[in-house]
Amino acid sequence: MLPLIAVPLIHSSGAWIASTAAGGYVAGTLSTTWVGAFIAGNAGILTGLGLTSGAGVLAAMGGGLSGMGAALGSGLTAVGLGGIAQSVGLAPATFLGLTVAGWAVAATSVVALGAGYFFSRSKLKEINQERLKGGLTEITWGGIVTEVKDFDHQAMIKVFEELAKETSDISLNSEADTVFIFGVPYAVTDTEYVIKKSGKEYIGLKSRIPFRGKELYLVKPEL
Repeated sequence: MLPLIAVPLIHSSGAWIASTAAGGYVAGTLSTTWVGAFIAGNAGILTGLGLTSGAGVLAAMGGGLSGMGAALGSGLTAVGLGGIAQSVGLAPATFLGLTVAGWAVAATSVVALGAGYFFSRSKLKEINQERLKGGLTEITWGGIVTEVKDFDHQAMIKVFEELAKETSDISLNSEADTVFIFGVPYAVTDTEYVIKKSGKEYIGLKSRIPFRGKELYLVKPEL
């Protein structure tokens, strides 16, 4: 079954929560921001497209970037993002948005059918109707992609800030938007946080081919 786009709606609490086409809320997607709910509800597809990574998903599922910063205080190299997610009440399957198999289906479907299959005009119209109800302006698919990438980028910066405290192998120049891994510079925007089914977690260099990015730094070995 092909994954479909979940649409953020205004929740009775005043926050945003993702909803499926069937009209049911997606568990664990309540967020103070629209983009947080969108990422949480569509983690599999967005990861398959390379628009977000484990860092962005944790920030979205954990209530926002500030919440992620607090969670990272527990020591990233000791438990990894998966362990941190569990410590704040997120089950691994929920944290990943979909199972690893589901991520693969999403990625394969996007490649085979094209992003247009998911990102249709009718779906964008539905998204904008709900944004207007929540007091937000209308947005384009390009605008959504930009918001998602920026959210993940900020999440990656928080990950690198924590790693830089824990190991001398990594240093961050936030002004230049550059991270040094074993002394080699990389643009933060070119990196991603990858979580494997085996429990392995690492910083990777993004690839245009889903799940084929180069491993740059091992955060947590296989269980």
